[in-house]
Amino acid sequence: MPDLPTLGEILKKSEEFLVRKSIDNPKGDARRLLAHGLGIAPMQVLLQFDRPLTNPEVATLRTLVLRRSQNEPLQHILGTVGFRHLEIRCDARALVPRSVTESIVDEVLARLKGIPKALVHEVGVGTGCIALSLRHERADLRVTGSDISSDALALARHNAQILGLWVPLFQADLLDGMKAQTLDLVVSNPPYIPTKDLAGLSAEVRADPSLALDGGEDGLVCFRKLVNQSFQALKSGGWLLAEHGFDQGAATRSLCDTGWAEIVTIKDLSGQDRFLAVRKA
Repeated sequence: MPDLPTLGEILKKSEEFLVRKSIDNPKGDARRLLAHGLGIAPMQVLLQFDRPLTNPEVATLRTLVLRRSQNEPLQHILGTVGFRHLEIRCDARALVPRSVTESIVDEVLARLKGIPKALVHEVGVGTGCIALSLRHERADLRVTGSDISSDALALARHNAQILGLWVPLFQADLLDGMKAQTLDLVVSNPPYIPTKDLAGLSAEVRADPSLALDGGEDGLVCFRKLVNQSFQALKSGGWLLAEHGFDQGAATRSLCDTGWAEIVTIKDLSGQDRFLAVRKA
């Protein structure tokens, strides 16, 4: 009977295969895929190098690595992604939560400090990562969310149920149907990539729904409507916070020319323009 391959041997072969397929972070991805397939923590992969693997285990791991080599997002394969203090379920129904978006939650919380039971609405809720994080980190907030995609809403509702967080969610195009002057804050990560740039995105990013990516001819089609509708839905002194592309700071500020105060662009952790923050005068 031939010797069974060890976990260390399979890890090395998996890393080399992902390198040949030009996958970013092949070592980290291989370790996480093998850990996922074996039901162990990624650190345990390094501690169990000499563990012999059965043929069914090798077949399972080979399938996972093959999927990653074909540019399927790691988060889709694993089924979850960490976002702030939560483990968020994610798949092809919604935009994969990314670490750059996490800081918008801090910006929201900073602006709602001292406002008890503030009413916050997330536009384009996707997986629910922002709305659920706000509800988790400030239980007194009255958080709601909407999305035009019924698939995304189903995923967000599943996340809310699994995490035990109450956030009413409903289907709508941006803020259609929202009552005037009722919200303390609107937060959104809307589609902002110009249509002509979509083809040049990585295969992983293109695996996200086009509804969550395509911002129209100049990337600001949704932004224009979002700014106008937010002005109507917000109370006086209420805030709009929205993520945008690294080169869209000036363009998004220019959309807030009437009735807005404290129009600022907030940089992300890498120093690039990332978030629009404006207060209704």
